[in-house]
Amino acid sequence: MFQVMDGILVKCQSNLLGYLENLEKEEKGASDIVAIMVVIVIIIAVAAIFQEQLSNAVTAVFEKLTNFINS
Repeated sequence: MFQVMDGILVKCQSNLLGYLENLEKEEKGASDIVAIMVVIVIIIAVAAIFQEQLSNAVTAVFEKLTNFINS
């Protein structure tokens, strides 16, 4: 019985080591983070470029909303 359990334990250890080696080699997460950072920078740049237009649009929407609520 102990020999069977030892065999299972050795197999699990070897599988775990294989998974850890693959985790060290895989860099997919790093590229995903870079892509997200690029998208955030683009959004901030667009917001900075069109800041006045966005501000006017938000103000107009809130004025209409205020007029609708008050009437």
